[in-house]
Amino acid sequence: MAKPSTSLLKRRLDIAEIVRKNGEIKVDDLAEMLAVSGVTIRNDLNYLEQQGYLKRSFGGAIYTAQPVNPSVHPDAKRSERLDNASELELAKHVARLIADEDQLFLGAGNVLRKAIPFMAGYRDLRLMVNDLGHVASARDYLDGEIALLGGVLDESGQHLEGEMACRSLQQFQPSCSVLMIDHISDDGTLNVASESAATLLQESLMQSVRSIVVIARRPIVGVARYAVGKLSEINAVVTPQIVAAEYHSRFLAVGLTNSYTNNKCLTWINPALNLTR
Repeated sequence: MAKPSTSLLKRRLDIAEIVRKNGEIKVDDLAEMLAVSGVTIRNDLNYLEQQGYLKRSFGGAIYTAQPVNPSVHPDAKRSERLDNASELELAKHVARLIADEDQLFLGAGNVLRKAIPFMAGYRDLRLMVNDLGHVASARDYLDGEIALLGGVLDESGQHLEGEMACRSLQQFQPSCSVLMIDHISDDGTLNVASESAATLLQESLMQSVRSIVVIARRPIVGVARYAVGKLSEINAVVTPQIVAAEYHSRFLAVGLTNSYTNNKCLTWINPALNLTR
């Protein structure tokens, strides 16, 4: 299947953002706003509905927010899980942004764990992790030094956090941090759903020369959010296309530009920040 052109992708992202902001909008209004025909808009809406960005209504489209089931434990309140192929594409995008001789703090999460094998070719890579699940993969694929943060285990028993973990990061002094983020506020604040995780991620951003965030899922309504940092201070953002549609205007507002796209994922960079050391 041929990849959509840049202008086509941009228009569809614009449509998804317009529908998100308005809640509901008519085909004729979209056609007038974007200076294209109603037939073109209908084709775009059909595509966006298939991808889960919105729902078609009579003569228009309706935004589909991701609800929260109150019976679900807060740690399980996530939007639809990505399939394995999408997670691997995100992982590949992340690995492209790493450099030889990086002192890398790799945050917790399945997507970041899947990025480790794609880092095997980098020279003199030093890795620090707080996710116990990363260790085996890192030992299998990486030749450089691998360090596990000190700290206390979180409720999942999988991630090390707390004051000792923050002190370990200060001693490690990462050149680059790669983090999973749950949500971006309208003012560009990056958020996660765990207060204890937020403290560690804040520290990683303060200590790092470069920072990369992955936003793998659409935002959830009604989930607690704890600030980590600002979108304007991030060197690169990696998202699936469906998430890019949610945050498109926020990316543009802080000067992010799309530097790499395939059929599933996008990499956004901030040209005002130096992505290389």
